[in-house]
Amino acid sequence: MTSTAEANFSPDLPLNLVSVQQLILEADDGRDEISDKIDSIVFQKRPERESNYQHNLAKAPISKDALRYNMRHSKRGKAIIFNNKDFSPALSLRPRNGTDVDRDKLFLKLRELDFDVYCYNDLTLGEIEVVLKALSKEDHTERDTLMITVLSHGEAGILFAKDTCYKPEILWSSFTADRCPTLAGKPKLFFIQACQGDRLDSGTLLTLRGNTETDSGSFSYKIPSHADFLICYSTIPGFFSWRNTTNGSWFVQALCRVLGERYRDTHLLDMMTIVNQIVAFDYESNCPGDAIMHQKKQIPCITSLLTRQVFFEPK
Repeated sequence: MTSTAEANFSPDLPLNLVSVQQLILEADDGRDEISDKIDSIVFQKRPERESNYQHNLAKAPISKDALRYNMRHSKRGKAIIFNNKDFSPALSLRPRNGTDVDRDKLFLKLRELDFDVYCYNDLTLGEIEVVLKALSKEDHTERDTLMITVLSHGEAGILFAKDTCYKPEILWSSFTADRCPTLAGKPKLFFIQACQGDRLDSGTLLTLRGNTETDSGSFSYKIPSHADFLICYSTIPGFFSWRNTTNGSWFVQALCRVLGERYRDTHLLDMMTIVNQIVAFDYESNCPGDAIMHQKKQIPCITSLLTRQVFFEPK
């Protein structure tokens, strides 16, 4: 998998890693100056589209009452993988051994789903922000969707870049309908493999009981700016997320398996329910030498702001 061993920057992105690092080095007055320089470069390269970001107007990709998202554009869209394995010594974080296995599995599986996949390894927060801002300024008109995946350390309410922590909102705040009109009305998908705390789930043993019960749209319409997002965490707030140094994380293993088996005939939320089932029932930590860490469980956490069903129709 040498193609994912280095950070691959799309030719469509107005900045490369060298210019990212140069901007950060040149910015003496902090992050605001970096942001201003990025904006000036982005809009200088695309002056004809600057006015589009000054109005809350966007072309509807499908009729209001459609039950499925329009996944018949000429391109599936971009999938970005932020893979953080090693961190600055000041953070005192252990290397995330096994994360490259997750990265490579995701790379191959998302390519099968017709995504244009770009992997970025061990970026600083400044570099992550540059990639996200530049991506939000691209023209996504002929793309079905956008996917961003983060593989990193995390704690309650924060994620870690190579050099510092950040709030997850940074990942999706640039892609709301008012800030990225060419993605308005299209699914924006976020998958986060990271701990959300240090609590451990010991699980609960279930036993079977003797008696059990079984049980047209208008041409123009307005949508909320924060509609059409799906945010999937590998675990629930406050809890540990498990990763095998050889096979990768439980969550990414299950996600890639289900995407590979079900994407042609199952919509994404149903697939994520199956991912939850696999992680919850098929995985358990095996640390017999450590009673605290032994036989622990995990359940992913899904937040859906989707307004339609996502089917990855073959291109």
